[in-house]
Amino acid sequence: MGTWGTGILSDDNASDLREEYRDLIGDGVPGPEATDRLIAQWSPRGDPDLEPVFWLALALTQWSCGRLEQRVKDEALRVIADGTAIRPWAGGPDERKRRAVLEAAKQKIESPQPAPSKIKKRVLATCDWERGELIAYRMLNGDYVVLRMLDRHVDRGGAYPECELLDWRGPGLPLDGLPDTTPVRDLRKYGGGKRFMVLSIGKRFLKDRLKRLNVKHQLADNYSRVPRGNTNPTRVTSWKEFDKFLGNSFELA
Repeated sequence: MGTWGTGILSDDNASDLREEYRDLIGDGVPGPEATDRLIAQWSPRGDPDLEPVFWLALALTQWSCGRLEQRVKDEALRVIADGTAIRPWAGGPDERKRRAVLEAAKQKIESPQPAPSKIKKRVLATCDWERGELIAYRMLNGDYVVLRMLDRHVDRGGAYPECELLDWRGPGLPLDGLPDTTPVRDLRKYGGGKRFMVLSIGKRFLKDRLKRLNVKHQLADNYSRVPRGNTNPTRVTSWKEFDKFLGNSFELA
């Protein structure tokens, strides 16, 4: 987790909090109950580092949704007034910029908030592919390539496949599958590696271009898995950009 700027939401915790509140509202949880849940989950009181992040992010999120609660507003104004929200920047090169951000936040949450907006329930991405399963993808030029499923990445957005690309292409589907010994293509950019994750954006437009081959390779449990605590080298793309990704990363067109 980290902070990458002086903005209220330029912080991983603040961004997570914003999404969690919106998800709760989208799921039909009443605003005050959503606030109670977040307070219980995050326990910000008495934590000088978390308190300003929590109350300011929650106050601005609620204001934008038309649901700012007086108790949240009071806490947000408090961490601005008592200096808690400026402390990490005090004496540093970004102090003036942070003070301007806090003043803007103060003016916003003290101003009349918009009418409550409808928050859509988040539709989670799904993936039922199994580890080792082979998936054929038809490129725009008509040739097929074959992905091998490694793992499912799961987060608040749902489940996404993490795959590798086998070193094979052909004009038709490999109906008999491919042997376990088929080489794996390396990424040509981004420092090498083999793994990539595909977001579901654009998947509904693929229609018959994506085919499960009903073939599954037996992979050792430790094959192409990222050890706990190690940086995950997985590259990220989407189905919408997948042909471009194949061209740029694997020199396939």
